[in-house]
Amino acid sequence: MTRARATVAALALASGLSIAQGADDVRVTASVLPRGAISETTQVRLVITIEGNSIPEVSSPRLPAMTNLTIAGGPQTSRSSSYAFENGRVSASSSLILTYFLTPKAPGTAEIPPFDVTVGGTTYRTQALHFQIAAGRSGPAPPGGRAPAVPGADEDEGAEGADLADVFLQSRLSATSVWSGQALMLEVTLYAATPVSAFAWTDVPSLPGLWAEEIPVDLERERQIVTMNGRQYAAYPVARKTLVPTGAGALSIEPYSAQIQVRRATRDPFGAFFSLGRFATLTRKTNRLKLDVKPLPEVGRPPEFSGAVGSYKMNVTADRASVNAGDAVAVRATVEGTGSLQAVGPPKLAVPPDVKIYEPKLVEESSGGPQRLGSRKTWEWVVVPLAPGTLRLASPAFAYFDPAAGSYRELRDDLAEIAVLRGAATPDLGIARGEIQTTAKDIAFLKALRGSLRTSTPPIQRTGWFVTLAVLPLVLMPAGILLGRRRERYLSDHGFARARRAARKAARRLDRAAAMAGQSSTAFHEEVAGALVDYVADRANRSAAGLTYDQLDEVLATKGVAPDLRRRYRACLESCDFARYVPDAGRPAARTDLVTEARAIVRALEDVA
Repeated sequence: MTRARATVAALALASGLSIAQGADDVRVTASVLPRGAISETTQVRLVITIEGNSIPEVSSPRLPAMTNLTIAGGPQTSRSSSYAFENGRVSASSSLILTYFLTPKAPGTAEIPPFDVTVGGTTYRTQALHFQIAAGRSGPAPPGGRAPAVPGADEDEGAEGADLADVFLQSRLSATSVWSGQALMLEVTLYAATPVSAFAWTDVPSLPGLWAEEIPVDLERERQIVTMNGRQYAAYPVARKTLVPTGAGALSIEPYSAQIQVRRATRDPFGAFFSLGRFATLTRKTNRLKLDVKPLPEVGRPPEFSGAVGSYKMNVTADRASVNAGDAVAVRATVEGTGSLQAVGPPKLAVPPDVKIYEPKLVEESSGGPQRLGSRKTWEWVVVPLAPGTLRLASPAFAYFDPAAGSYRELRDDLAEIAVLRGAATPDLGIARGEIQTTAKDIAFLKALRGSLRTSTPPIQRTGWFVTLAVLPLVLMPAGILLGRRRERYLSDHGFARARRAARKAARRLDRAAAMAGQSSTAFHEEVAGALVDYVADRANRSAAGLTYDQLDEVLATKGVAPDLRRRYRACLESCDFARYVPDAGRPAARTDLVTEARAIVRALEDVA
C-alpha cells in the first residue's frame, strides 16, 4: 500500500514538474480558413491558435484594420487539453483557439496585418496574412450538375457547405435603358438546388438617383421550380421594388448580399433517409447592375406636363346630368396606365366665368397594374354653376411622355353637357358673384326703447372660458413645435432614434432573460449578453455584429464612461460568455444576481452617456 502511494506521488510530482517546466513554452499562430481558393461569397475565418504545456490568461487581441475584409463576428473560443505517458513521465499539452468571422468586400487582394496577442503578460506578434479573393458566382452551376470544386478545400472546414452549395442570388432590372421618370422593376431572386432553412439580409444597398417603392413578396406562394443548365432550382423572390429615376445619367445599383442557411447533404444512408445533415451558413451576393437614364426632351413639351412618363388613358365623368343653379356637381378624372403617378399633379380643368370651381382633391390612388408597374389616380373637382342654362365643360387636359414613341402626348375625354335648372331658390347672378344689392329702403323698428341699452350679460369675448380657449393655442403651439421637431428627428436621424430607444430595448431583453432564469442556461446568458452589447451598439449607432470586448470598451471610453463602470460592464459580459461555453456554470440564484447587475450597469450608463 505504501509503495502504491509512493508511485502515485512520484507520477504526480513528475506531472507537475513537466507542466511547470513547459509553462513558458507557448506558441501563437494565426491562419485563414478555408484553405485554397476564396471567393467574395466565402465566409472567411481568422483562426488564432495558442498552444503550450499550460496556457495562462489570454487577452482578446485588438485586430488591426484589414484590407478588403470586414469583421462579421467573433471571437468564438474553444479549449482542449491532452495528457500522455512517456518513459514514466506525464506530459500535458493545452490549446486555445479564437475564431473570428470575416466577410470579403470585393474581388482582389486581402491582407490581415500582424497583430499582438497577450498571453500571461507576454506579447506575441503574429505574421501577416495575404490571400486573393475571387469573384463570387452569381449564376447557376455549369452543365454537369455540380458546382465547381474549390482547389484545396477541406470539407471539415466548411468549404464543401459554403462554396460548393449550389445556391446563388441574382438581381434583374426590367429595362437597362430608360427615360428620366420612367418606372422600371428591380427583382432579387434566390435560386437554391438544396433546401433553405433561413435567409437574412446582410447588406441592402442605397439607391441614389432613384425613387423606390417596396413591393411585398410572398416567398412560398411565389416560389417556382426552374431549370438552368440542366439542373432544377427552387426560385424564391426575396425583394421586389418599383424604381423611378429622378434625373438623367449613368446609375449603378450595388450588389445585395445575404446570409443563407442550407442543409448540407450527409453520406450516412440513415441520415439521408431521415433528412438529417449538418447545416451550413452561406454568404451570397447579387451582380452589380448598370442603368442608363436618358433626359426628357425639351422640344414639344406641353405646358400641362407634370412629370408623367409611361402609357396612360383618362376617363372623365360627372356625378349627375342635371342640377339646380347654386348646387354642386362632382367632376372626376381618372388616369391609369403603365408608369408611376406618384409625383404627378392633376389635369387642368377650365370652366366658364359663371361657374365656381374648387381646387381638386385626390380621392383614389393605387398601384400594381401590368407587370406591377401600373398605377391609377383619381381627382375630383367640385363645380357650382351659378346661372341656369346648359353647362358645357371642356375636358381636363393631361399630358405625359410616351417612352415607346419618344414624344409627348395629351389626353382629353368628352364630358357630357349638364342641364342647369333655375330651381326654387335660384341665386341671382350678381349676388352669386359677391355684389351687394339693396332689398328694402324703409327703416323698420324692431322694439321700442325701454330702459338702459346696456346688455344684461357680458359679451362672449369677456368670459373666462373664451379667454382660456383663445390663449390655449398660444400655450400649446411651442409644445406642438417641439413634439413635431422631435418626431421629425426620430424619422430622419436613425442614430438618434436608436440611442433614445436603447435603454427601453435593453430593459425588455433583460425582462425576457429574467423570465428564462429557471430554464436554459445558454439561452438566458445569450439574452443578457445580447442586451448589453445591443445597448452599447445602439447608443453608438453601430452594428452589434463583430463588436469585441476591446471595441466595446473603446466605445464606452469615447462616451466618457469611468474605468470602474467599464470593468463592471466587461466582467458581466465575460460571465455570460463563460456560462454560454460552460452551460452548468450559471446557477438559478446566480442568474438572478446577473440580471440585477446588468440592469444596474444599464442605469449607470444612462446617467453617464
